[in-house]
Amino acid sequence: MTDAIMREFARAFCDALASHDPHLIAPWLADDIDWTIYGPVDLFPFFGQRRGKAAVVAMCAEIDACLALKTCDKEVRLNDGAQSAALLKFAAEHKPSGRALSLRMAMFAEVHEGKLKRFRGVFDTFDAAEQALGREIDLSAAA
Repeated sequence: MTDAIMREFARAFCDALASHDPHLIAPWLADDIDWTIYGPVDLFPFFGQRRGKAAVVAMCAEIDACLALKTCDKEVRLNDGAQSAALLKFAAEHKPSGRALSLRMAMFAEVHEGKLKRFRGVFDTFDAAEQALGREIDLSAAA
């Protein structure tokens, strides 16, 4: 897959995700997609692993219930054939608390036959948790 094709795929898929419309998201996903976002599932229920198109589409509804995405900026993106890695910065509103969040995520994706086959997201979850809770987390007891 050329860099231009991967860039166009990423743009179209992100547009579909931003729409929150399952009918626009599903065509970009492989039937057997393996999707994982690492982080605290108690605070962000859409974190964790999903397998299969239906599970990933359902997870997108979980994101929409928790976060109102305002912006997504790609700081760095590297493509190597069908694989891509990126550092992303999101501005969002945490719907349960109404707090504004500034989130960073490293993502790794693999595309096969024009469909997203594998996705891994790694958030700066400690910072995200503090922002969502609206306070610093006291780690003195852990020391």
